[in-house]
Amino acid sequence: MEGFFPFFLYRAPVPMASPSCPGVTYLPFPGEYSGIASAPASGLLRCGVSPSRLLQNQKESMRDQHLCDRAREFFARLANDKARAWAHGVINAIRATYPAIDVWATGGLDQYVDIRIGKRGRKALRGAPVLYLWIETNSKWPRLWVHEDIRQGVMPHPLTHTDAPAENDVRQWLIKHADQFSSRLRDFSGGGLDPVSYQNNTGAKAQGETEEVNIVEQPLFSANPVLNQILFGPPGTGKTFSTIEQALSILDPQLPIDAIGRTDLKKTFDHYVALGQIVFTTFHQSFSYEDFVEGLRAVSAEGELEYVVEAGVFKRLCERASAGLVADEDPFDAALALLQAQLEQAGGVLEMKTPSGKKFKVTYEGGATFGFVPDSSQGDGGENHSKYRANMTYVRKLFSGADAKGMYNISYVRGMLNYLREKCGLPATPPVITSNQPKKPFILIIDEINRGNVSRIFGELITLIEPSKRAGQPEALEVTLPYSKEAFSVPDNVFIIGTMNTADRSLSGLDIALRRRFEFVEMSPQPELLSDLVVDGVNIGELLQVMNDRIEVLLDRDHCLGHAYFIELRSFSVPEVADLARIFRNKIFPLLQEYFFEDWERIAWVLNDHRKTNESCRFLIRPASTVEELFGPDVSVAPQGLRWTINPEAFSSIQAYAEIIDASGSGAVGA
Repeated sequence: MEGFFPFFLYRAPVPMASPSCPGVTYLPFPGEYSGIASAPASGLLRCGVSPSRLLQNQKESMRDQHLCDRAREFFARLANDKARAWAHGVINAIRATYPAIDVWATGGLDQYVDIRIGKRGRKALRGAPVLYLWIETNSKWPRLWVHEDIRQGVMPHPLTHTDAPAENDVRQWLIKHADQFSSRLRDFSGGGLDPVSYQNNTGAKAQGETEEVNIVEQPLFSANPVLNQILFGPPGTGKTFSTIEQALSILDPQLPIDAIGRTDLKKTFDHYVALGQIVFTTFHQSFSYEDFVEGLRAVSAEGELEYVVEAGVFKRLCERASAGLVADEDPFDAALALLQAQLEQAGGVLEMKTPSGKKFKVTYEGGATFGFVPDSSQGDGGENHSKYRANMTYVRKLFSGADAKGMYNISYVRGMLNYLREKCGLPATPPVITSNQPKKPFILIIDEINRGNVSRIFGELITLIEPSKRAGQPEALEVTLPYSKEAFSVPDNVFIIGTMNTADRSLSGLDIALRRRFEFVEMSPQPELLSDLVVDGVNIGELLQVMNDRIEVLLDRDHCLGHAYFIELRSFSVPEVADLARIFRNKIFPLLQEYFFEDWERIAWVLNDHRKTNESCRFLIRPASTVEELFGPDVSVAPQGLRWTINPEAFSSIQAYAEIIDASGSGAVGA
């Protein structure tokens, strides 16, 4: 890329007088200044500096100095040196325009990797990206995406090398769209941190220095998604909220998730649900193996009770994943929809024939069941005297080439299959998925996975969901299901995403056998997401951080407060103390009571009430002891048995919230 050197770090260097060329200014290099700009080659030559020699001496050290392993991996994956030079030039142009912006990398050496640009604290779990550099799959060239809430239809496509071949073109593009960027200007004012700032520090640490944890952020896309994962953490940390992003990153790895608005993400998610590629369920105490895998379902009609085997939510998903067809590609689903339409037009009854030519009438019983009445069981008036049932699942299996052994009323099942082929457009054989075609992923999302009896729900599938035991793997296993007596295995294109609340004491933990088969992704509270949210001078991010610090000391990190409790404050143009009071009274206080078993003194410590000099700012007030008046002088009551009262006045006082952070007076509103 002609006209600039692809040095990564930019710190808005000040032009200096050249010591060798009087009257010529230049941009200083390391040793003279902390950063280096993309200096024009002609200017360097006039100063007597060899660009090639400087590039050879400085290029690798500059990259090694300021890039982390993930960032190096990003540049290594690009198509060629020109692609790498363009990516460096893009970052230089952004840094020249917004010097305080942070740059970090996400992903891993064996999965996706991308560069994010925005605002992220050195120890923050996640940042607030504004721009994204990601690698286009086919060309291996980088593209610059802009966050959805900035694009707003003005910048619908990513910036490419064709759009802005030189660094100056990128700068002009940034200037052109300055109005759009101004809506997120707060996220352009970071600490000027580079990827290495977030690298895990494995070397010796000075006294008092804390080790920087190398946290993997939510991926922009994932090249090697995890088959079984559980998002775990305290309540209000966005676990269920994040399942949409996790699922879409598996289904569409190139989708720039963080650059797309939440509304569009949810529409995309719903689209995949309609296609049958995503199934959402919630575990609870009554959820069973029969609901999850398969069970017997009682069917009553005309005074008779029959039991049919019905597949559960997981088995149905696995069957669809094995076929590799989504709803709008499945010819059987299309034929079944046409059959239902024909039944409606015919008044709910259709006439069919068995392979031997015996006529029977069919009615749809709902679900996967259809009823049939042979001609021999109909009276002279055409009334049904003996109605039988068959399962549409058997028709599907027969169409797929399964053995008919064990299928009841098989002649009528075959008759239904023949009718679907002759009258409903079902092909003679199912479509064949060739080995060179990539398998479509199918996802099961299990919310509150530890709320049910997990061992009982999964049963023998605890073994089958293990990645090495999936169908198609060298160590693949299959089991015979207890009700249908069918051989069953879990396909390797089925992904399981669970969520788990770590603070609910009413739930038992997952057993070791199940834990070993899942990867656990911690979802911690993120007060930094609220750092720009202020209510009458009180910083909500700081308020949440201080309360969580105290809870972590008094209990543990599993009982912290999630940032989602306060997110609703963003829905107000100017949040007021009444809005904050409603959250505290209706959400935070009940949760603290649950956490501390109504140990009011500890709750008061979390709220810093014990250090507030103004009693009206205390949320909890311990009245003067009346034990002797109540019980007489001979009775002693433990301190935790004393009465506490909630002070309604404190909820409407902004000073009460300010003093949760600092009751010394320095944190007072207006101080």
